[in-house]
Amino acid sequence: MSRLPDPNLVEGIGLHSGQPVKVAVSRGLPGVGVSFVHLGKTVPALAENVTQTERGTSLSGIAVVEHFLSAAFGGHYYDLVASVEGNELPALDGSALPWVKVFEKVASQASPPPIWALKKPLTVEDGGARIEASPYRGFKVDFMIKFKGIGEQRFVFDADKQDYKKEIAPARTFGFLEEIDSLRTKGLALGASAENALVLSAGGFVNEPRFPDEPVRHKILDLIGDLALFGRPLHAEIKAVMSGHKLNIALARLLRQAFLAEK
Repeated sequence: MSRLPDPNLVEGIGLHSGQPVKVAVSRGLPGVGVSFVHLGKTVPALAENVTQTERGTSLSGIAVVEHFLSAAFGGHYYDLVASVEGNELPALDGSALPWVKVFEKVASQASPPPIWALKKPLTVEDGGARIEASPYRGFKVDFMIKFKGIGEQRFVFDADKQDYKKEIAPARTFGFLEEIDSLRTKGLALGASAENALVLSAGGFVNEPRFPDEPVRHKILDLIGDLALFGRPLHAEIKAVMSGHKLNIALARLLRQAFLAEK
C-alpha cells in the first residue's frame, strides 16, 4: 500500500480483484451516518444495500466494506463519506488498523447517534454456525471458531472494557494456503498475499501472527463491521459460533427490522 500526499486519499489493491483502487475519506454531515459514493451514486451503509456476502461483504457493487466499517464503528467515527474509485476497497494490510489511522487524521471522533438497545433475544443459524443477540447494557461479543491447523479459538470483546484499536483492529483477514488455487479459479483472492493476510495451513500458521488467537479476533472485527450496517451504535451481547458474513448480515437485517418496527 502507498498513501498519496493527501492524508484522506488511500490507494491499494483489492484483496479479491487484485485491481488498484482509490478511496477518498471525508467527514460526513453530523447524524447522517457512513456512506459510500461509487459511480456517481451515494450508497448509505445499511444492511438493505448489501448485495453479496461470499468471502466479504459487498455494498451495491463495492466489495469488502467490512474492515472500513469495523474501523468506523469500533473507533467511534460515525459520520464518514468514502468516495471509491474501483469496485472493492483496498486490502491495505488485511486489518482495520490502517483505516483507524486514516480516520484519526481526517475526522474527529463523533458523539454517537442515539444508541439502540436490543429488547428481545434474536438468533440466526445456518448449519453449524450460529449467532445469538441478547439484551445487554453495552456492546459485547463472545466469538468461537474451530479450524484445521489452529483448533478452537475463543475471544470475548467488551467495548466498554477493552480498546478496539489495540485488541481488534490489528487482526488480519486469514485464509488457508490449500484453498488459494480454488479461490482464484472463482475470481477470488487475486490480490491476497502474506503482505495483506494471515496465511494458515493444515499445519498451522504460515506467516507470523500478530496475536496467538488472531483469526478469532479478526472474526470479531468482521462482525463489528457487518453489524455497523445496522446503522447506529448497538447495545447487545453477541454470542457467535463459526459465523461468517452471510449470518452476520442476516442478524444486521433482523436488527434493522426490530428497530424500524419501534418507530
